[in-house]
Amino acid sequence: MLLPRGQQKANTCGAVPELIEDYIALPSLLRLRSRSYIEGLYSKQHLSVREIARLAEVSRSAVLEALRRFGIPQNGDGYQRSGHLPFGFDYLNHQLVKNKGQQAVIRMMRQYRAGGLSLREIAGSLNQRLVPTKNNGVWQANTVRGILARA
Repeated sequence: MLLPRGQQKANTCGAVPELIEDYIALPSLLRLRSRSYIEGLYSKQHLSVREIARLAEVSRSAVLEALRRFGIPQNGDGYQRSGHLPFGFDYLNHQLVKNKGQQAVIRMMRQYRAGGLSLREIAGSLNQRLVPTKNNGVWQANTVRGILARA
């Protein structure tokens, strides 16, 4: 039982505190205190600051501050990727590479469209099947339209 701050008792009897059997997930902000975590995402996996912020569920400025704090150079390899990644692709070794899972979703969209479904019906079907968007959002008809126009 928690008591108000002034009424808390000290552990004077020498009893061992209860052991915690489960683990407690660290808040996302605490992940940014690990140099290896950030360096792995930014330098080794080549994720953008925005992608790391989304993954760690923190603000973009918090990621930038962590990069500065650990002395990790931004765009240190001389390559700069501008803009967002299109659905169906990942960024690997400074090149756009097809993402097999997302390419399968694009094929599914084409099949639905060829079968006569509207853009709204395609988006609803993808949401119903719990197919994730690039940013783990909800499918919209305009998003489907843009992807089909690019493909």
